[in-house]
Amino acid sequence: MDNKGFLQGMGGWSQFFFLWFLFFTGFIFGAFVMASGVDVKEMETSARVMRMSQMIFQVFTFLIPALAFSFLCQDSSKTYLKLDRKTNLVLLALAIVLILVIQPLIDVIAYYNQQMSLPDSMKFLEEKMRDGELSAKKTVELLFSDRSIFGLIFNLLVISIVAGLTEELFFRGCLQQIVLKISKNEHIAVWITAIIFSVIHFQFFGFIPRVLLGAVLGYLFVWSRNLWIPVIVHTINNAAGVIFAYIYYGTPEYEEITAFSFEKNIWFIISSVILTSILIIIIHRKREKVSQ
Repeated sequence: MDNKGFLQGMGGWSQFFFLWFLFFTGFIFGAFVMASGVDVKEMETSARVMRMSQMIFQVFTFLIPALAFSFLCQDSSKTYLKLDRKTNLVLLALAIVLILVIQPLIDVIAYYNQQMSLPDSMKFLEEKMRDGELSAKKTVELLFSDRSIFGLIFNLLVISIVAGLTEELFFRGCLQQIVLKISKNEHIAVWITAIIFSVIHFQFFGFIPRVLLGAVLGYLFVWSRNLWIPVIVHTINNAAGVIFAYIYYGTPEYEEITAFSFEKNIWFIISSVILTSILIIIIHRKREKVSQ
């Protein structure tokens, strides 16, 4: 069967809804696999089972839908996803430095996002959102309760490598290109995809910093025309969080460091804003050279 152009010839909205059809189908299959082979109670008490469940859902909801969609768009999924292009190592190095220097800015935004309070008329919604945050916190506690080196390695595999690859294939590789086809505007495509990327994580007290992270990854994809760069940057960002949690989680220092207020860290934040701005300008100029 010749798949070339089967989806490419569709309109942007048709592609959009087809991708989400694949997503929800994958979610259902993933849930079926989980129900068939995993004890839910054990998932709540075993870091190993929790990692396995997360990997199953990442594969079924992000990886398989992205590969299926890209296969139906072009004969080569690698071509559609822009995985077959030569990686500009200078651009990659700049992107890695960018994701590191932007962390204080993201951290302070995350701190104030967590302080968000909704009006009294929306307290019920806020309580549900808080419940979701509590559930996510329990997952983090379970994953990082394993203090062994193997626990660190498996957390890096699932949270950093698998999540970084599968989410970028789905969001930047497929969804952002679809939104670009609909909107005809790269900025709209980047930000709408970043918003959806944040919503899908269902952690609304981390919504704004995750939108910012998604936008950075989106622009890196636009400017590099190479999906490997946001994949690697996403993986490094997650890996930094995993290693930080492995070293500090459960200690008084962890709570102190994560309470990253503007007043206590003003010079870190100002430096982050300045360095981030400089790097974005440099990367954008590098993009112009690539595009010529």
